[in-house]
Amino acid sequence: MERSLIKQVNRKNMGARLNSRKVKPVFFPNFFGVKQKNSLKWETLTGEKGAPVIADVISFDSSAPQKKREVIGKMSGDIPKTAVKRGMNESDWNEYQQLSRDCEGDSDLKTLLDLAFKDQDFVYNAVRGRFEWWCMQLMSKGGFVLNSSNNNGIVTEEFVGCGMPNENKKVAAVDWSKSTADGLQDIEDTVVAASAEGVTIKYVVMRKDRFALLKKQKAVIEKVRGWINQKEKLTISKKVINEYLAAQENTEGVQIVLVSPSVRIENAAHQRTTVNPWEAANICFLEDLQCGDVQHGPIAAEHSVEYKKKASTLKKDFVFISKWS
Repeated sequence: MERSLIKQVNRKNMGARLNSRKVKPVFFPNFFGVKQKNSLKWETLTGEKGAPVIADVISFDSSAPQKKREVIGKMSGDIPKTAVKRGMNESDWNEYQQLSRDCEGDSDLKTLLDLAFKDQDFVYNAVRGRFEWWCMQLMSKGGFVLNSSNNNGIVTEEFVGCGMPNENKKVAAVDWSKSTADGLQDIEDTVVAASAEGVTIKYVVMRKDRFALLKKQKAVIEKVRGWINQKEKLTISKKVINEYLAAQENTEGVQIVLVSPSVRIENAAHQRTTVNPWEAANICFLEDLQCGDVQHGPIAAEHSVEYKKKASTLKKDFVFISKWS
């Protein structure tokens, strides 16, 4: 093992590349922060939520009645390792050498840089892609399952949930693909039910194809048309529906947020399948857009002096990248 033979690869250039358009856009940073841990253990506190417990009206000189504290629980576990490796083959190396010679004559440098950093782009996007899959599964299903069809490493024996109560899971009155469906009423019913438990829903997160069903529903078109008092042809958009929801008493302050995540899964035979990690028919109702954190622990190679002598390394957010020959 020795440092990369590609002369463009150094810490400065690696960092510049990660700030370029070669980084694939993902949705999970819109909903999950990043939290560093000092160990390879993750943990989170859970407690009662809902409307505030009210104080009592008492007479002067009386002792205030004592209320119980919220029940606080803690979920914890090991932070698993998420990793991927990519190698430059002989033909790529020969192409790089040829391009290097060509660029000495002021040829196009972009092609050379794209080849030099191709593997870095791939592994950085791959790690973020796994967290995209993870976070979208958690938001749309309340958990995940690792099996041979979506992971080449650890396989979970059962569904790994995040502790969502079953009573928080609602089923639409009618499937949204049916002509009699009324998605706006389903949203209102869920917001009202949450409000009765002291929870204020502000965001309704769904896939774009699910929203496409919502805006085509006859009941939705009629409600929006009646609201804006328009008789001619009406174009329903997310902006229009959000304005409608904001104008209704029971859904005031509620906004629809659309996601369209996409990742590719490569199996042990190196066959790739493109999947949408958000469960198709499911919708997530949130009090806040920030609904969790990506907790990451220390990486052994990151602090190894001997390792850094042999590899070009860089860490961005929670992803540690190393390149060597």
